[in-house]
Formats: sequence, C-alpha cells, structure tokens
Amino acid sequence: MRRSNQYLILSLLLLFVCATAKAQTSADPVREAQRLTRVAQTAEQRNQPDEAIKAYETIALIARSSPAIASSALIRAGSIYMGTGRFDKAANSFRGASSLNPGSAEAQNNLGEALGELKQYQAALRAFQQAVNLDGSFMRARYNMGVTYDRLGQVKYAEFVYRILIREHPDFPLAYDSLAVALSKSGRPREAVAFHLKAINLNPNDPSFHYNAAVSYLMLGDVKNAQEQKRQVEKIDPAMAEHLAVMIAKRQR
Repeated sequence: MRRSNQYLILSLLLLFVCATAKAQTSADPVREAQRLTRVAQTAEQRNQPDEAIKAYETIALIARSSPAIASSALIRAGSIYMGTGRFDKAANSFRGASSLNPGSAEAQNNLGEALGELKQYQAALRAFQQAVNLDGSFMRARYNMGVTYDRLGQVKYAEFVYRILIREHPDFPLAYDSLAVALSKSGRPREAVAFHLKAINLNPNDPSFHYNAAVSYLMLGDVKNAQEQKRQVEKIDPAMAEHLAVMIAKRQR
C-alpha cells in the first residue's frame, strides 16, 4: 500500500511539473513580446527605425498564437516603413497584419495608404472600402476613399464621399477643405469658398486651408481676399506663403 501511494504521489508530481512547464512555455512568447516592444519603442525614440522594425517583426513571429499582438506589431512595423518611404515593405507588413487579424480595419486602412503612395489607386480604394466595411465609423478610411477618388480623377465620387463625411462628422475640418478643393477642380470656386471658410473656422492654424482658399479666390479673380489668406499663411508657414505670393503675382500681371 505504501509503494502504491509513493507511485501515486510521484505521478501527480510529474503531472504538476509538466503542466507548469507547459504554462510557462505558453506565457513566454507574451513576455518576450512585451520585452521586445520596449526594445522597439526605445529604438524609435533613438531614431533607429531598422532596429525598431526588427523588434516588431520578431514579435510577429514569436506571438503568432496571439493574432492581436502579432498583427499590432506588424502594423507598427508598417508605419515605420511608411515614415521612411519604403512603401512596398509597408504594404507587405499591413497585408501580414490583416492576414493575422482579418477584422482589423486599421490594417486595411494602412494598406490602402501604402498602396496609394505606390500609385496603385484601385487596389487602395478596395482596401479603404474593406476598412469601412469592418468599421463604418472609421473616419480616416472614409476620408482616404475621397482622396483616392480624387487621385483617380473621379471628382464627383470624391465630392460625394466628402459630403457624407460632413453630414456625419460636422466638426471634421479636413472634409470641408477637401470638398472645397473638389468643387474648385470642378469649376465651382464660388461654391467652394463657403466650405473653405468653414474649414478655417474649425482650424485656423492649418496653413493649407488658407492656401487652398486663396487659390479658389484667385479662380474668382478676387485678389484682395487671396492676399488676406496669404497674410494668414505667413503667420504659420512662411515658405508656403512665398509660394502663394508667386501665384498671386502671376494673377496680377
């Protein structure tokens, strides 16, 4: 009886040791991912993009059993690729993130932005549409759809997207400015002015809003208001103001 108890105790001990080892093994990738995240963040702070990318891509490899963690790491790596102008590599990272986490609207939107930089506009548009399908409230993806339609020369579609954005997000200044630019491109600068002014009212510190308003005023032959917008740009971005001054000077000849 004593020998049988000893065997039972030994078996239980072995089971406990195996279970503990298994738990530690499954937890190790998460802990390692946390460590590598700190490494990557430090590298970013030190302006060492390649080191940060290497750490994030390693996280994606070791944490594949945790798709959300792996996907987030690839999104971050892709964002660094975007910031350093390596758009093809960024697109690959975002594709990988989307494959790991098909429900990630962020991964799809970012993929669209990378494809847009590569001038693959139709593919970018599909990515933005997928992002919106996954998250109908994703304002950035909706805006990017408008930008892409504009790049494709489909200004009417861009106008439609911007008008919906304004209706659903009335405090989003970029939608007003983008709609105004689309209207001016369509030969409707007079209609555009009100939307330029609304964008400026919501965010008076964006020099591009003043610049774009000045362009519409010039299309109307209104040099006085164009000059006023140039003065506003000078307070924020002198280089942009110089470029605008050249445009105004040409108009006055």
